Amino acid sequence: MRLCVFLSLLALNLHLEVLANGIANRYFLEKQRFLLEILHHVHEPLMNEQWRLLGKQLVTDKEQYVVYNEHMTRFYEDFNLGKLLHRNVRYNTIYADHYRQMLGLYHFFYNARDWYTLWQNISWARVHVHPVIFVQALTQLILKREDYQALIMPKIYELWPESYHDDVTVRNARNFNFANWIRYVNVTDVEEIHPQKLEPFDVEGDLRGTIEWFQAMAEVNILRINQQKSRNKLEHLLEDIDWQSYWYNVNMGVVLTAKSSDQLREWCYYQLSQILARYKLERYGQKLAYKRLTQNQKAQFIIKKISELEAKVGDAISFRSIQLTNGSRINLKENNNWLIGLEELFPYDWTQLAVEKAVQPNILLDIRTIVRSEDFYYYAERLLDSYRWYRQVFQPNNQKTFIPSDLRIDDVQISPLITYDQPVDVDISNILSAKHFYLVGQFVWPFTLQHRQSRLQHKDFSYNLLISSNKTQSTIFRVFLTTSERGNIQREPFYQLDSFLTVIYPGLNRITRESKEFKGLAGDHISYTELYHFVKLAEREEFDFPLNISTPNCGFPRRLILPRGGSGNPLKLRILIVATVYDFRARQENELNCDFSKGVSRWDELPLGYPFERFLEDDALAAEIFGDHVYWKDVDILHENH
Repeated sequence: MRLCVFLSLLALNLHLEVLANGIANRYFLEKQRFLLEILHHVHEPLMNEQWRLLGKQLVTDKEQYVVYNEHMTRFYEDFNLGKLLHRNVRYNTIYADHYRQMLGLYHFFYNARDWYTLWQNISWARVHVHPVIFVQALTQLILKREDYQALIMPKIYELWPESYHDDVTVRNARNFNFANWIRYVNVTDVEEIHPQKLEPFDVEGDLRGTIEWFQAMAEVNILRINQQKSRNKLEHLLEDIDWQSYWYNVNMGVVLTAKSSDQLREWCYYQLSQILARYKLERYGQKLAYKRLTQNQKAQFIIKKISELEAKVGDAISFRSIQLTNGSRINLKENNNWLIGLEELFPYDWTQLAVEKAVQPNILLDIRTIVRSEDFYYYAERLLDSYRWYRQVFQPNNQKTFIPSDLRIDDVQISPLITYDQPVDVDISNILSAKHFYLVGQFVWPFTLQHRQSRLQHKDFSYNLLISSNKTQSTIFRVFLTTSERGNIQREPFYQLDSFLTVIYPGLNRITRESKEFKGLAGDHISYTELYHFVKLAEREEFDFPLNISTPNCGFPRRLILPRGGSGNPLKLRILIVATVYDFRARQENELNCDFSKGVSRWDELPLGYPFERFLEDDALAAEIFGDHVYWKDVDILHENH
């Protein structure tokens, strides 16, 4: 409790210090510049002499920490015994020994009593600790300590570009020599571009193209290398850097959340179901099998864990009881014991899947790239089947009381749904050799290398609801996108596009929703290079640095809510709108910024994902999706070639 109170006071002080009018002051800017410089070329040994000197020693004086715990003691012992993971060994997220080291370093960061202790520890860790352990511990610090949550981490694909880009691009970037390029320009695949040609030009905050932007980037050469053109039918989704980084950020946010809860577990499984539904819609659009997924390469330890879980769930359902890890057995039909069983059976972060032996490296086992693997969705489907089946059997069903009376959805009109391939430049400067960024021992950032890619995008769209009602009532509307298949829908994906709360009045009600208003989504952001130069500009007092200069890391990519449309024949799908009664239990939390410390947002007490948290078999028989409070609409998605 004393730790929480102390850290809360620190957070309050920093909040008052740097958040006045939403503009950063020099103390914040100093911390932000340090963060960006210490993470620059994090995969290489640190060349910044200023931070190397600062980080000669780890702070071991226990008085400099609010708490000095066993995690820190174990970490320091491992360091003294030379047991810390060598930087050239691949870090394995689920290997218990590797995770324990990350946890120890995290506590050295999190428990630091003041910025100067933390400053020194971060600099020390950058020199002595495995780069992935370092980045994960630093990420956790910024996510979990309120006094540092305003600091902005570069996007994970900007820190580790080699994990997100094709081998040819990575090889060419690593071999790039800036000095030779200046002498022999246009000899390589790299070209210099005019600042206005950087894509996308429209980013959150509307900073690109402003006077301040040109001032910040005045001395920066913007270089571009083009994408290799080879794509399979799903690459535009699975290889998408925002698709991959979104899932990484969600998992990083959930890990080490101080207070676990049934609501957080429910939220995590809901997000997993959303990712799976969106993936299945893409398969459906590409005319690939989607109802029952298969695996390509077997990961034996994952198969073993999934099979064990399925067996335990089957036993729990058959016997209506479960044996807990402490050896006791509980009746799942008594009181709320089914929630205890839920906690026992269904973990919701990767640390609860830890293994005691290192396993072979695999993109399926790397939290940065896990959703790139098609096998991930096969395992996710099996896990969600068990989760839904358990809840269907044990969770009390009072959902029919949420079906509104005296309300009818009369019509839905939707504007054209159009997708297209959009060119975009992604900052891969961290692949380049760090030596290009030092002049006479001083850190400089004279150029940036951008990887030109093509990515899925959609045009803004809107829909209009026509609602009849005999009374005034607060109502929640949920809007889903699904396939055009009718009848048995048990294996059909339902991806939630939108949800909102409104008041319906007697008579005819017209409601308009714009896709730009959909909650939980994030747009484009400025690059790592731009962020650094805006900080430098602000330090020269030539720019008011806004604290919302970047995008929330746990916002789903706005441009990926629609599957790729048909180029010749449109992709035929259905929209489902479901109205429910509002129970005045809405809450707004901060999960969009990966902060789960106070819980998660929700409209009501209905399960997240309602009504598809259970198995519904027929679209014309289930009360939740049939009646006046429901409307089905056929829609087409076209893909335009720009």
